[in-house]
Amino acid sequence: MERKRSWRLWSWMVALVLAAAPPAGAQSPQPRQVSADLFVYGATPQGVTAAAAAAFRGLRVVLADPTPFVGGAFSQSWLNTLDLSWDSSGALLYGGLVQEFVHRLGSFDGVDVRRAERVLRELLSASGVQVKLGWRLEEVELTHNRLTGVTVAAPEGRVRISAEAIVDATDVAQLAAAAGVRFTVGREDTGLDRRSMAAGLVLRLRGLSWTQISEAACPSRPCPNGSGRRPYLVWGFNGLLARYVPSDPSRFTLRGLELALQGDGSVLVKGLQVFGVEATDPDATALAYRQAQAEALRAVRYLRLAAPHLFGTAELVATAPALYVRESRHMVGRYRLRADDVLYGRDFPDGVAVGGYPMDGQAYYAGEPPYLPGVPAPYGVPLRSLLPERIDNLLVVSQAASFDSVAAFSARVVPLQMALGEAAGIAVAVAHSLGRPPSVFADNPAALQQLRSALRLSGIRLDAPRRATVDDALDPGYPDAVELLRRGLFNGSYWLRGGMHLRRPISVREWLENLEHFFRARGPESALDTIQAVRLASFPTLGYPLPASSAAALLRALGFTVSQPLGSRALTRGQAATLLWAAFRGALEVREPRPDVVGSGCRELWSVTICPKGPDGRGR
Repeated sequence: MERKRSWRLWSWMVALVLAAAPPAGAQSPQPRQVSADLFVYGATPQGVTAAAAAAFRGLRVVLADPTPFVGGAFSQSWLNTLDLSWDSSGALLYGGLVQEFVHRLGSFDGVDVRRAERVLRELLSASGVQVKLGWRLEEVELTHNRLTGVTVAAPEGRVRISAEAIVDATDVAQLAAAAGVRFTVGREDTGLDRRSMAAGLVLRLRGLSWTQISEAACPSRPCPNGSGRRPYLVWGFNGLLARYVPSDPSRFTLRGLELALQGDGSVLVKGLQVFGVEATDPDATALAYRQAQAEALRAVRYLRLAAPHLFGTAELVATAPALYVRESRHMVGRYRLRADDVLYGRDFPDGVAVGGYPMDGQAYYAGEPPYLPGVPAPYGVPLRSLLPERIDNLLVVSQAASFDSVAAFSARVVPLQMALGEAAGIAVAVAHSLGRPPSVFADNPAALQQLRSALRLSGIRLDAPRRATVDDALDPGYPDAVELLRRGLFNGSYWLRGGMHLRRPISVREWLENLEHFFRARGPESALDTIQAVRLASFPTLGYPLPASSAAALLRALGFTVSQPLGSRALTRGQAATLLWAAFRGALEVREPRPDVVGSGCRELWSVTICPKGPDGRGR
C-alpha cells in the first residue's frame, strides 16, 4: 500500500513538471518592442553627448548600457585626467557640450570622477533621453545596408529596439562588430603585430597629504623633467618607480604616476600598467582585471616602503570597477584617419570636430619607451571616420572609430570623443529632418553644408588657428618618414610640433627608441640587448645629434648590410627615416610597392646600399 501511494505521488509530480514546461520546439517569449528615432549603445561620455545632442533637437532617444554606470571611462575606469587641448591663441579646441561639461566639472586638469558622472547624468536628464542601464546586447538585425533592429537582454526581459539611426559609443565598438563591420585589431595596421597599448588600473588611496605630494613632485618652478602639479592634478615620481619589481615583469609595470584629488579627500592614482589585455575578449579582460587587482596591493606596499614620507600612511580603499582600456579595435570606415593627417593638422570638407592632443602612445611591451611622434597642429576629424563602409544608419563614436592605430594616439582622448559624439547626435537630427540616414553626408554636399552650419550654431569648433606647419614634403626622406610615422616607428618629442621636422638632426635617443620599438615586436632578443648596451654607453649624450657613422655601425651590429661608410656628419631626421625604412620594410607588410626600391629589397642612399634582413635574420 505504501509503495502504491509513493508511485502515485511521483506520477503527480512528473505531470506537474510536464504541464509547466513549454512544448518541444516552442520559442522563448517574443521581446518587448521599443521604437526610437535614435538608439545609442554605450553610456560613455561620447554616448552621453550623442544622445543629449539629438534629444535637445526633438528626437526620441534611447541610451542603453550593459553596466549600471553612466560615464564610461570616468565612472568605470576612473579616468582621472581630462586631456584637454588648446589652439595657438590659448582657446579651448572644443565648444558645445564639451565646454559646458568642463565648466560644470570645475576643473581643467584633474577629474573628480563622481562629479563627472553626476554632470553627465544631469545632462541626460535635462535633454529628456531615456536611459536604460543593464541592457546587454544580444543580436542585431541587418537588412541590406541598414540596421533594422537591436535586441538586448534587459532586467525586465528581452527588448527589441527599432530606430532610424544607431550610434555605437562603446569603447570596443561591440554593436558594430556584431553587425559585421570590418576592423583591424590593436596595431595590426602597422604590420608589427596585433597588440594593443597597455591598459591601466586606477587606484583610490586615502591617507595622503595632497600638499606634501604636490611639493614633492614639483619643489620649485620650473618642475623637474617629467613632473608637474596643478590644483587637482600631480604627476611625476619616475625615479621612484624605476626600482619597482612587479610580480610578472612581462605583464605589469609602474609608469610615472598621475594623482588626482577627489572631492571626498581621497586620491585617484593612475600608473599601474597591464600588458597583453585582449579587450575584445570579456573573459580575458576579466582575468587581467583580477590579476591587476592583486598587483595593486603589491604596488601600494612598494610605495609605502620606498617613500614612507609621502606614501607611508597610504591606504588602498578600492580599485576602479574596470580596467582603463586605451585600445582595442579600429574600424575600417569610409575614411581612415592617418597619423600624418593628425600630425600635420589637415582639414577635411566633412570635418565635424577639431583635435590637438599630443600623439602620446603608451607602451605595447613592458619596459619599452613610450611612443611620441610629436604634437599635432589642430586637425579636423571627418564624419566619414565615424561611418562604416556599408551600413547607412550606423555611426561609431569611440576610440574604435576609423582611425589608424598611430592616429588614435591623439584621437582617442575623451574630450575629442565627446565632441565627436555631439557631432554625431546633431548629424542624426539633421539627417532625420531630411528624411535620410546619416550616410547622406558622405555624398551630398548640400546636406553636408547644412550639417556644418548646424554644428557651428551649436558652438562646435570646426577649425582653429595654427602656427605655420613644417614644410617636410620637400625633404627626400619624406615618403619614408610617413611610412615610419604610420607604424609608430618615428619617435620624436613634445618639442616637435606640426610636423616631423625632417631637416633637424635626429638625436641618439630618438634613433635608439625607433630601433627598440621595432625589435620589441620583431626580435631577436640579442638585438634588444645590443640596443640597451648602446643606450647605457651613450646615456650622457642621448640628447645629442647622432653621427651618421654611429648609425651605420649600429645597423651593422644589428645584422643589416650597409655597404659603405656614411661619414661622420650629423644625421638629419629625413636621412634617418630613409635608413630606417630601408632596414625595416622587409619585415613589415607594405600595401603598395615603392618605385625607388630595388627588387632585392636593397635601397640606394647617398651612393650607399642598405638592405633589410632576410628570412634567416641576416642582412641581405
